[in-house]
Amino acid sequence: MKRRCCIIVGAGPAGLSAAIAAARGGQSVVVLEKNDQPGRKLLLAGGKRANLMDPATPAPSALEAYGRSGRFLRQALASFSLAGFLKELGVETERDQDDPQRGSVYVRGGSRRLLDALLAEADKLKVEIVSGAAVRSAARLADGGFEVATSRLAWKCSRLIIATGGVTYPSTGSCGDGYRLAGMFGHEVEAPRPALGALVTEPSFPSMAGVSVADASMTLRRDGRKLATGRGALLFTHHGVSGPLALDVSLELARASSSPQEVPGAQLVADLCPDMTRERIVEEFLAASKARPKRRLASAGLIATLSARLVAELARHAGIDPARRLGEISRREFGLLAGSVKALTMIVCKPLDPHGAMVTVGGVVTKGLDPYTMESRISPGLCFAGEVLAPAGRCGGYNLLMAFATGYAAGARPHASTS
Repeated sequence: MKRRCCIIVGAGPAGLSAAIAAARGGQSVVVLEKNDQPGRKLLLAGGKRANLMDPATPAPSALEAYGRSGRFLRQALASFSLAGFLKELGVETERDQDDPQRGSVYVRGGSRRLLDALLAEADKLKVEIVSGAAVRSAARLADGGFEVATSRLAWKCSRLIIATGGVTYPSTGSCGDGYRLAGMFGHEVEAPRPALGALVTEPSFPSMAGVSVADASMTLRRDGRKLATGRGALLFTHHGVSGPLALDVSLELARASSSPQEVPGAQLVADLCPDMTRERIVEEFLAASKARPKRRLASAGLIATLSARLVAELARHAGIDPARRLGEISRREFGLLAGSVKALTMIVCKPLDPHGAMVTVGGVVTKGLDPYTMESRISPGLCFAGEVLAPAGRCGGYNLLMAFATGYAAGARPHASTS
């Protein structure tokens, strides 16, 4: 049986940042990773580009991105500098030149560069990373330490940090192992729900798959009650909607549901032209029909911000043949088309797919943890970090920020022994 001061379960961004913090504090650290290599899910972050919250923005300003659960993260975010952490790793960032208005920030060199930098720093600090070591059980010892049994051998430690991720992208190893371990120590686990995923809807518009709207708004309702609103880019898929707007709405839907099975039945109302009123759209349609009465609706380019293909499909949805000439269409019919533009209504008909959703809402309930150190109030020396925790953030790098901040807080926790 091997002994270390600190054992970390999971070699993702939370586990690696915890390992770096603990080793910088003089602790002997081993990271146990079930996969054959660390950071498999991290490599997928931001479409392999590793999108981040702008490092120049103070981390506490990100609290609202986590909803109500963000209150628990206040102390960890306040004590963490993303810019400083990246600088210490030698990681540079760059803005997305194709999307300057959203201000998206990515790691220069992508997710691989970020993972390599984390691993290089851990190696420099003599952190031991053991791959292929699935943790079967963990228990508290009479002397106050912990025994961790893996598929290969057993370890003893003074401190144990669980950073195993959630239940999304299970092909990367995120299968909910941390919830089982948390239960062994008596921690409450909120039912995990996939979030930040594409929504399967009825109706869907397969003929519009791949069509995007750069700026749309969406309202989420269930049983007649408004749950959330959002604004951003929307992408139509073969089975529903995706894109940043739909992903953020899926997060709000997961937050408002106690289980994945509660997701179907929610109503989505999309406004595809939020800066124009329905009345103004109708008037512009009428003006176009007077100016170009023989032009067919399908190719008329009636709304500059929407593709002709999309307008044609919305016309079909409103019961109007897009092959008709503009001069043949009545004010009432233009009103129906404008109604589809301003209030395209869809019903979510399936739970989110954990194999395609990005994060997990739910997990280890934070009321059992110290918000400064992520340490268990039930079992001193035990900490949790990253996606295994119940909070989750919206798109934009907030979940990576949470992983780094909570991991670093757990690893840097004051400790009695550095053996």
